[in-house]
Amino acid sequence: MNKDLKNSELYEACYGDKERRSNIRFYAVILFLFALLLGFRVYWTNTFGRVEVDGSSMYKTLSDGEKLLMKKTDTGEADYGDVIVVYVGDYPEFSDGTEYLIKRLIAKAGDRVRCTDGKLEIQYSGATEWTALDEPYAYYTDRADYDFKEYAVGEGEIFFLGDNRNISQDSRYLDGGSRLKGLYKEKDIIGIVPSWAIKHRNVLAKIFF
Repeated sequence: MNKDLKNSELYEACYGDKERRSNIRFYAVILFLFALLLGFRVYWTNTFGRVEVDGSSMYKTLSDGEKLLMKKTDTGEADYGDVIVVYVGDYPEFSDGTEYLIKRLIAKAGDRVRCTDGKLEIQYSGATEWTALDEPYAYYTDRADYDFKEYAVGEGEIFFLGDNRNISQDSRYLDGGSRLKGLYKEKDIIGIVPSWAIKHRNVLAKIFF
């Protein structure tokens, strides 16, 4: 009887229906994986970018030629101590073709910042006391030779420094350490290099570059 059932049209119909369902599930999984991959690609390209270090102004944190992942950012997202990527291509002072700077954000709108006897201090917006910054990332060839005047950071402005303090060109326009005659703007920030992207930069460079 089982042999007769196996040879019947009912068996053929059931087997064919099972095979069709199996094919549908297979293609559904393929389409799901494709959509997942496409969605991840869209998310990744909209969220992250790639940047290459040019020069030694961020030494010892970053070295010349290193390739990094940068998280694209909206205005106001960068915080104190972040390594930021600043677009400077629209400033006529950068007519040599420089388009981006990689620096560390020190102060924001409403803050005041100064460096006396090699000690960097900040008076945060609304505060009356000066706070000495703990900067394990900062590198000095001569700390005694690194002082700068007091800067007041205005609305929509930022103050940043390179980690390699004695050679960096940054926000210190009053002291001749900047190409500009004023402070850079918060809207110039196009990205943040997260701490994990710095820590694992060699591995990430092999994967994404």
